[in-house]
Amino acid sequence: MARNSYGTTGLKLGATSAILLLSLSFIGALAFAVPAAGASPKFAFTNYEVSRSADSSYAGVSCPNGGTNCWNFNGEPSIATAPDGSIYVSSENTAFNHPSECQDPTGGTIAQNLYICGGTGAWKSTDGGAHFSSLTSPNTNHDTGYATTLWGGDTSTTTATAKNANGFYNVYVVSLEAAVSGLIGDGLATSQDGGATWSNNPAAVQFPNPIAAPGVQDRPWVAAYGAEQVCISSHDGAVTPGIYCSFDGGLTFPQITSGFDAAHEWLTAETSIPGALKIDPNSGTMYLPFSGLASEAEATNPVEVACGNGGIVCPYSLHAVYMAVSTDGGLTFTDYPVYANPNNQTSYGTQFLQAAVDQAGNVYIVYSDGVNLFYSFSTTHGTTWNGPYPVNQSPSNWAVEPWITAGAAGKVDIVWYGSSNCGTGVTVVDNCLQSATWSVYMAQNLNVLANPTGFTQVAVTGTIHEGPVCTGGSGCQSYRGLFDDFGVTTSPTTGLATIVYDNDMYTPNNPQNLPNPDCTSQYVSSTDPAQQDCVHTVIAHQTSGPGLLPKHSFKIKGQALTQQSPTSASYGLTLQNTGDLAISSISVIVAGVVVPMSWNSTLPLQSGSTISGTSVVSVQGLALVLGTAYPAVITATFSDGTSASQASTVTYAQV
Repeated sequence: MARNSYGTTGLKLGATSAILLLSLSFIGALAFAVPAAGASPKFAFTNYEVSRSADSSYAGVSCPNGGTNCWNFNGEPSIATAPDGSIYVSSENTAFNHPSECQDPTGGTIAQNLYICGGTGAWKSTDGGAHFSSLTSPNTNHDTGYATTLWGGDTSTTTATAKNANGFYNVYVVSLEAAVSGLIGDGLATSQDGGATWSNNPAAVQFPNPIAAPGVQDRPWVAAYGAEQVCISSHDGAVTPGIYCSFDGGLTFPQITSGFDAAHEWLTAETSIPGALKIDPNSGTMYLPFSGLASEAEATNPVEVACGNGGIVCPYSLHAVYMAVSTDGGLTFTDYPVYANPNNQTSYGTQFLQAAVDQAGNVYIVYSDGVNLFYSFSTTHGTTWNGPYPVNQSPSNWAVEPWITAGAAGKVDIVWYGSSNCGTGVTVVDNCLQSATWSVYMAQNLNVLANPTGFTQVAVTGTIHEGPVCTGGSGCQSYRGLFDDFGVTTSPTTGLATIVYDNDMYTPNNPQNLPNPDCTSQYVSSTDPAQQDCVHTVIAHQTSGPGLLPKHSFKIKGQALTQQSPTSASYGLTLQNTGDLAISSISVIVAGVVVPMSWNSTLPLQSGSTISGTSVVSVQGLALVLGTAYPAVITATFSDGTSASQASTVTYAQV
C-alpha cells in the first residue's frame, strides 16, 4: 500500500479550503521575557512578532519597534543562520484564511483554489536575533498591483557555507508550488546579496505525476554546501524521498537520486515523510532522517500489503527510525537503522524527525511517539547510533513537533510544543482537551557524549495555543493552529538560540504580539475558524543562559596611562578571562600605536584568571597631551584561534 503516516496526506486541510498551502511569512510575537520554568534561572528569552513580508512597501520594518506594524499572517516557519551570524526566517503565508489578501484592486477576486496569492514571507536579523527586519517576499510578483504567485506552501530556508563571488552567502528559500489542479513541484528562490533581491527557479523540482496523485507529493526541505551547491529533498510518489542537487546556486538541478539504497527499496510506501535534509558544513556529508517499518518481512506481510483498502487495518506502525547518509555529494545514499521500537504499534511517523550536526561531526536525530520526545546520536557519521534517550520532562508531559540545533561537540538545544494538561490517558494530541494549554519548550544538553540524559529544560513562552494539536494532516478533527513544524538555530557569534514558532492566541493588549486585522476574537473550540484567522509567526530570542558554543570574552578590570617623565609614560592594563577557553595572546593598541606589554604571569591565561601588564611608551611617539583621552583597543586571541576585541579610552594623567 502507499502509506503516508502524516495523516491522510502531508497536505493541509481547513474547513473551507480543500487544500491548505501556507505561504512564507515570519511572525514575531510576545515581547516579554519568560523565566525558565522549573530550570536554571539563568535562561531568559524575549518573544516578539515580526511584521508582514510582501512587496517592497513592507520591506525594512524592524521588530520589535514599539509601534503597531509588527503583525503578520504567517505560519509554519523555517530558520537558518549564515556563517557571518545573519539569521534568516521564511514562513508560509496563510492568505487562504484572509480573503482581503486575494483581492484584485481593479475589483475582481483572484481565483485561489490550490495556491496562495500572498507568496512566502522572509525576514533577516543582523544582531543575533534581537531584531528581525522584513524582506520582500522571495517568490511573489507584485507588478500588477496585487500579489500573484504559484508558491507559498511548505517552506524551508538555508544559507551557503561559503561566500559567492560578490562576497555574500547565498540565501535559499524553497516553497511548494501548486496549480488549480494540484501540486506541481517545488520552487526555489535565491538571494545573492543577503536578502536584498531574489531570483527564482519555479521549476526547481517538478513532481512526476501531480494531477493523478497530488496527495502523496509534499514537504520540500533545502540544504546547502560551499558557495553554490544547494539540494532539495521532497517526498515523491508513494513516499519515496527524492534528493535534487544543484551546483550553480539553484539555476539547474542535474543530479537526482533517491534516499533509499538498494537494500531498503522495500521501504517505499512504508515510511514517513522525511525530516529536513542536513549537510555537514565541514565534510559535505548529507543526512536525511525518516521513520518506517522495521524489516522487509513486515513490509511484505500480506495484511500490510493490503491494508488501507477496504477498511483493512495495518498490522504495524512506523516504529523504526533511520538515517540516510551520503558521502559523495548526494549522488548515492546508504540507509542506517537508528532504533527500532520492539512495540510495533508505536509510531514515529506522525511528525517530522529532525537532525543536526555539531562542529565535531557528531550527528543527532530527535523524534516523537506522539506523547514524548527521544533522541539518538552518532559519533561515526551516522553509521552507528546510541540511544534512544528521553528528552522532555514534567511539566511538559506531552511533547510534539521537535526541532534540534547543535553547536560545539556534544552540545545541543532541542525545542518542541509542550503541554501539561492534555487530558488523562490521551495518547493522540488531536484528542486533547480544549482546556489544554501549549507552550514552546527548550531542553539543553552541554555534554551529550558523557551524559546523554543531562538536559536542562525551560519554558520559552507562555500559552501559544489552546486545545488539541493536529499532527495528522488531513485526518485531524481539529484545525491546524500549530501546523507541522517550527525551528531553532544557534548564533555562531554568541552561541545562543533563536527560535521561530507559531502562535494562534488573540492578544490585543500585548503590543509585541498584535493580532492581524482578521483576528478579532479568541477561538473557543478546535473547529472555531478564529483559530486559523489568528495564527502568526513569532521569534523567541535567548538573552541569557548557556549557549552551545564556547564563549570568547574578557573583562578590562583596569587600565591607566600615566606620565613618568617629560619624554616617557607608563601604560598599565589588568584583564580577566571571562570566556570558556584559554587566552593565548593579548595585543594592545593605544592612540593607533601598538604597545608591547610585559605581563606579570605567563600566557595562556586560563578561564576565570586575571593578568596584569605594563609598558613604557614614548610621549612623543604617541603625541600625548596631559588630560586627553586616547582610544585603546585590546584584542585577545583564544586557544581555538578566535579573537575578540574591546574598544575603550584611557586618559593621560600625572602620577
